[in-house]
Amino acid sequence: MIGVGDDVENELNRLLASKGGKEVRVRIKEIEKNLHKIEIESFEKHFERSEYHDKLVDICISAFGPESKCYNDLGYAFISSEPLVELGVKNFDVMIYNDKKKHAIFVECKSSVKSNRGKYISDAYEAKMNVIENQAHLEEMLGDEIETMEFVICVPSHKTDGIVRELERQENEGEIDVSSNDLLLIWQVNLFEGEVLQLFTRINSRDKQYKSQHKDINLTKMLGSDGHEVKSEVLTKFYPSSHPLTMGSKIVTEIVTKNMRENTQINVFSKGTVEQFCKSSRNLAHYACEKLGKNIVDHFIGEGKFFGLIEKVEGEDDLFKLNLEGKRLNTILNNYKEEYKKAFVARKVRQKAAKQVVEEYYKKYPDLSTYGENLE
Repeated sequence: MIGVGDDVENELNRLLASKGGKEVRVRIKEIEKNLHKIEIESFEKHFERSEYHDKLVDICISAFGPESKCYNDLGYAFISSEPLVELGVKNFDVMIYNDKKKHAIFVECKSSVKSNRGKYISDAYEAKMNVIENQAHLEEMLGDEIETMEFVICVPSHKTDGIVRELERQENEGEIDVSSNDLLLIWQVNLFEGEVLQLFTRINSRDKQYKSQHKDINLTKMLGSDGHEVKSEVLTKFYPSSHPLTMGSKIVTEIVTKNMRENTQINVFSKGTVEQFCKSSRNLAHYACEKLGKNIVDHFIGEGKFFGLIEKVEGEDDLFKLNLEGKRLNTILNNYKEEYKKAFVARKVRQKAAKQVVEEYYKKYPDLSTYGENLE
């Protein structure tokens, strides 16, 4: 197989300029036509999964937000989304902390557990080890010490049985040390009954009931048999690993509403203003929001320019404009979403078609290949 990247593009350009260029062009069009529908469906499914995942994260955060019983009655507060993401290691989705007990809870949300259940569990244990190894870093970011920790997988209630069965299998077969005092806990969310968050304790592979409960008996009771109905709070607009279209849509909304409010040109924005929006902890709930927010803005502008959705304002260092039709927010936002999807899919199709046509051509004409060192 040929690796994806500049080498493929260079080799494709060489083929297009060769005697076989006409044949290659015809084949590229055939491949792109076949790929287009597949890639649109793939994009839409991935976006839907990402939104569903963010919804689970929203619920976990709201359950420990400033207006929640978990916070007001028990002192458990949401601290950050995706702790340790800034280090580039596998991490959890949510960090919760009780400053009186010096106790932290790390939650990984899984919106789909139809397949790869074993990997989800092993990933959670890998993230757990990263937390332990980087405890000092987290304490520095937190400005406090962490004396005890718990680790949780949160899933939609109709997916609970599948993840629990896999957890039981791994524990029964010795893949997980059940003598450990910090086994994974399970939360389930019933999205169809008022967004109820519930601690799941019926894990048959564990000989002691407390091994499936929180160390804090009051938290176990609050998230116990009847669960805890979450009152949704608008605490954040996006997360570090939210889908780029989700983040871009929030940024476009901010640009347009701000310009409407200030009665300025509706599609023009400064990089500094967008950075201010993305670096705010109100919009990006992370202790390293300044660093991560800057990265998000760079990606938003860079990708937007590549897709033709954004262009620089001539003669202005910090000003850009959205290349989107419309005079109302909904129109502009819908156009952004549609144009982003089309451009993203087109790029994906081009990349895959280029890779496939180069591989096919040299499989058909192996003696013509000067690219053998990159073939496997």
